[in-house]
Amino acid sequence: CITRKGNIMSDYQFKHKPLHENVLRTAGLRSKKSAMFGMVRTNKDGSPRPHQGIDLAVDNGYRVYAVDDGVIADVARGNDGYGWTVTLKIKDGLYTFYAHLSSIKCQVGQQVKAGDRIALTGSTGNARGMTNKAKGSHLHFEVRTSVKPGLGLRGRLDPLEYFKLDDDV
Repeated sequence: CITRKGNIMSDYQFKHKPLHENVLRTAGLRSKKSAMFGMVRTNKDGSPRPHQGIDLAVDNGYRVYAVDDGVIADVARGNDGYGWTVTLKIKDGLYTFYAHLSSIKCQVGQQVKAGDRIALTGSTGNARGMTNKAKGSHLHFEVRTSVKPGLGLRGRLDPLEYFKLDDDV
């Protein structure tokens, strides 16, 4: 049985993972749950706040891969919370979003195949100073239904519905 989320098939799985090793970040967070998608973080007053993607633990300078065949929809070298980013448009109206990059190896309009290197991990945006796993270095990874969905969880889907994490090593 194929189920749908809006017009997105939920049984669809990416052809490749975003990193060579895909484990959730724990350094600098209250728990692994805080690295996951959804209303998993808290404000200073204790109220819940959203985390729009997942945080995968990785040192700076590691290869970031296209999770599927597609076209690069956006590249940004911003100073906002995400820092340097790449957005990849893949099939069925899905976009994948990669943040806190140190180097971008693709350009808008470029066709890529699953497993192509599109960037290197880094510590840009609000990950500044997180230079290795012990300091919280990570790839922020999202699945979106549009290129720029805005704040909150609207227009975003749980990335773990589209690939599985590796066992913690």
